[in-house]
Amino acid sequence: MEKKEKEGVILVIICVFIHGALPILGKYGVSLVHPLFFAALTNLIAAAGLIIFILFRRISISILLDKRFFLSLLLIGFFGTTISNILFFYGVRLTSGINSAILLQVEPIYALFIGYILLNEKVTLRQIITTVIIIFGTLLVVYQGTFALNWGDLLVLGTPLCYQIGHIFSKRLLNQYDLNPLFIAAGRTLYGGIFLFIISQLAGVHEFDRLKEMNILGILIFYGIVIYALTYYTFYESIKRINLSKATAIISAYPAVSILLAWFILREIPDLYQMSGFLTILLGIVYLSNIKSELR
Repeated sequence: MEKKEKEGVILVIICVFIHGALPILGKYGVSLVHPLFFAALTNLIAAAGLIIFILFRRISISILLDKRFFLSLLLIGFFGTTISNILFFYGVRLTSGINSAILLQVEPIYALFIGYILLNEKVTLRQIITTVIIIFGTLLVVYQGTFALNWGDLLVLGTPLCYQIGHIFSKRLLNQYDLNPLFIAAGRTLYGGIFLFIISQLAGVHEFDRLKEMNILGILIFYGIVIYALTYYTFYESIKRINLSKATAIISAYPAVSILLAWFILREIPDLYQMSGFLTILLGIVYLSNIKSELR
């Protein structure tokens, strides 16, 4: 494996361990405060942390307002943060933490089509077969032996599609302008957080008094700095080095971490359908991650 490819894989593996806490701590967070308030504050905290880090490295933050990048960063924030957070945090309220963790694994399917059609990435027969396996595993989780769909499941399924739409603009900024991934992560959380904050205020969500409670303030800061800021930065550094479809496939292994956290934090014990779906998806992801990153 080439050095550039190896670095990209290592960065994504770091994301796997951090990202595993996203659906579990997210479900816990929205049980304490309103989903819009939680989403807005965590993203703005993430943006503040990233901007401080940029200033610490003595890099001008004016790039966030540069006309060459502004519209793309705005769209990354709108789709990758605002819409995805609304779908995810409302969806996770209506379904289980384990279901949320596993259903997010449909993302490699979106990445496969977007990478091929819009980013000129090479797609092989192996990837197509693996995609079918992942779809089958996802259906096991959704239906759980019945044909009744949970609205929470559907909202969660829409979340990674928004991520991938945002990644289209991210990948182009990385490839065409060689933009520092720090600015993409900062722009995504800053503009997405501003959109979310405006929506939350228009919706009449005013829970600032809850910030006096240390457990709520603590999870907001941890979620913003670690789950969002650190994950976004390492992920953008990875897709600068390897194909989006490959990076997405590898990071999709994080439900293993999520299931353990759900077991210990939420006391949710995975059932047969959830475990079968997860193992099927994981099998597809492991197979998919061995494919070399190439362009057509």
